[in-house]
Amino acid sequence: MRQSNFYKFSFLTISALVAMVMLTGCQSIADKYIDSYFDRKGVDQIEKTIDKIVAKKREEARKQEEPSLQERLKNRVNVSIEGAPVKGPANAPVTIVEFSDFECPFCKRVLPSVDEVMKQYNGKVKLAFRNNPLPFHPKAMPAAKAAVAAQNQGKFWEMYDKMFANQQALSEESFNKWAKELKMDVKKFDKDMKDPATQKKIEEDSNFARANGAGGTPSFFINGVLLVGAQPFEKFKEIIDAVMAENTKK
Repeated sequence: MRQSNFYKFSFLTISALVAMVMLTGCQSIADKYIDSYFDRKGVDQIEKTIDKIVAKKREEARKQEEPSLQERLKNRVNVSIEGAPVKGPANAPVTIVEFSDFECPFCKRVLPSVDEVMKQYNGKVKLAFRNNPLPFHPKAMPAAKAAVAAQNQGKFWEMYDKMFANQQALSEESFNKWAKELKMDVKKFDKDMKDPATQKKIEEDSNFARANGAGGTPSFFINGVLLVGAQPFEKFKEIIDAVMAENTKK
């Protein structure tokens, strides 16, 4: 292949990958296709280029299509947290419900924003988690099952931290290893992972997410106001301050 044609082909390939990432909201799907067209050498640079293009396109799309904050405040979704793991005070005036996928790199990327929210609004926010493993992430469903099994033994957030800290090592062997480290009953953990009720619970979460505009990961509902993507702290703050101001007026 001539060099000029190679560059043309590379550009078209990258463009196609960008389109896939824009549609899915998660970069991992692009990784397997990149490896099909390029040697691993230089792939990191290509991925960085894709990230920059995606970020720019998303920002442009957000400015054109994103409803105003006032519109979103008027069109809230009633999101139940019954049966979901929760951290933060039960009487906190703000509830954030996170729909996430343990294999999604964007879900890991947003964690500093979520941590900053919990720090800056200490005592005023509680965080609940609901699963949304995306079908093109082969490790996401087993990881979600591990999370539910850990929750059954009161160890959800510890397993949550383990899985996001070791996102490239999601496997049955790792889940059992972490269950031991967290001093869980490993036999019960394994049994709960295989329980059909576990998968049913996860599927109910995913179905709700897709039906309410949160099909991509990560997605958050802040007192029912939808926020999609690996957003910076300021985007969370904008909504939190608005819903807290409403509470003050009541």
